[in-house]
Amino acid sequence: MSGMDPETIRVAVDISGLAITLAGFIFVIMQIRRLGQSIRTTAHAAIYSQAADFRTHLMTYPELRKYFFDGADIETGHPDYERAATLSELFLNYLEHLSVQKSHFAGTDGTAWIKFAGQSLERSPISRRRLQENKAAYSPKLLALLH
Repeated sequence: MSGMDPETIRVAVDISGLAITLAGFIFVIMQIRRLGQSIRTTAHAAIYSQAADFRTHLMTYPELRKYFFDGADIETGHPDYERAATLSELFLNYLEHLSVQKSHFAGTDGTAWIKFAGQSLERSPISRRRLQENKAAYSPKLLALLH
């Protein structure tokens, strides 16, 4: 480099700095994409885990299914009321997760989840009632499905 003039050296250093900066940006963008994919995968797994928990309860207590999918209502004082109310909270947490995460999943998955959540609220008087009674405890995205 002793034969190079200072201007050529300065331009070479500037170009090298620019190349290093560009490589750094590309690396950061790739890491952000990987992190985003990891977050979506984790959210998806959590949603399916909540669904599995809910289904496990319904398999254990199949007589409660009608309160969540068939439009049957249950009144306070019914022998299964407390179990149905607790299961309703588990179900609402699951539906809330679906409604909140919808924006993180493109296309038909997110749309299908929201449709399922809305239909589930329509078909579950106890879940609708518990959501109405505890609005402050749930996301506005889930509450919007009431209307």
